[in-house]
Amino acid sequence: MAERVDAAILLVSRALAALGAVAVAAIFALVFAAVVMRYGVGAPFRFTEELAGLFLVSCVFLTLPLTIAGHKNIRVSLLVDRTRGPLRRVLWVAGQGVLVAFLGIFTWEAYKMTAFTVALGLSSDVARVPLSPFTIAMTISVAAAGLMGAWQALRPPPQSASQEAEGAGKP
Repeated sequence: MAERVDAAILLVSRALAALGAVAVAAIFALVFAAVVMRYGVGAPFRFTEELAGLFLVSCVFLTLPLTIAGHKNIRVSLLVDRTRGPLRRVLWVAGQGVLVAFLGIFTWEAYKMTAFTVALGLSSDVARVPLSPFTIAMTISVAAAGLMGAWQALRPPPQSASQEAEGAGKP
């Protein structure tokens, strides 16, 4: 059962990260087109910075679940890395609890902002791009990251860098 959940988490996080990669590609294409228009044609786009910012924020949020799933997020692991046994487990669960609480609050606030954005049909100032797809993606990504963090709290803590180094030295 746990392996199936781990596989589903990896699948969802990779799919969201793929969308994040599309957002990065969109930034590149947009900036490239803006440079061509500005210096090649002499008619710059007015909306480049606005759209690039929306895509950048999307990239950050869409890649968050893969970062959490791969244990690559920033952690204060000073105590967890220096302990063993039940105390390590308690500290790991407490740390994951803080992460899940933060992501839960963020998800709730993002949901309220998304509901407001959808209800009013808000769009960006210059390009008039609907904002709801961006806020929906943010809400889904943060909620997925929170669920992943909660699931990880039920799993064994990842090895610390010192534990990996110790394991690498053994045949």
